[in-house]
Amino acid sequence: MANGPRPDGDATRARIITFLEQNQGAHLSAIIRALQLGNHQATIHLKTLEGQATLWGRREGQFLRYFTNSIPPHTPAEQLPNPPQVFTPETMQFRIIDRLAISSTPSKNSGSLTQGKLAEELECSQQLISHHLIALEKSGCIKSRKSGFRKNWSVKAPGLQAITGGLRSLSTVDHHDLEALIAHYGGQ
Repeated sequence: MANGPRPDGDATRARIITFLEQNQGAHLSAIIRALQLGNHQATIHLKTLEGQATLWGRREGQFLRYFTNSIPPHTPAEQLPNPPQVFTPETMQFRIIDRLAISSTPSKNSGSLTQGKLAEELECSQQLISHHLIALEKSGCIKSRKSGFRKNWSVKAPGLQAITGGLRSLSTVDHHDLEALIAHYGGQ
């Protein structure tokens, strides 16, 4: 058996590099989801590419983020690019942003969308909703405004971008098609 990377993995490694050039700082699970790779398969190719000095990784909390060699490995963490967030339809983040975007203006019958109502509609605990709302606000996907003892949330542009990127897999809204996005959320 020959030493070195197998040539039959060159196409997959090229896909990984192309993805990382457009999504610098993506973590392993984002690479796996985007390229539809297995965990073991992605890990082997990433290690091969690191060994070839084509890319490098940096651990940040529980995530190992990957960058191409166009970004120097000694770059301070605060100067590293962050990949755009994309939430797929099966994630709670997607469901929360989607629901908040649909109900951006409360109706007379239902009133404003509270954390409790959101938890009830999405069939999960208020604690889980609270956790995700805080994380989504920190990431800039949503913003909150105090109204008495409650908060009202609204979706910001990065939040819509994060879910419309996830909708590409459903072929319902292309993340570059603003008219389809407006029709999708305006028509409901």
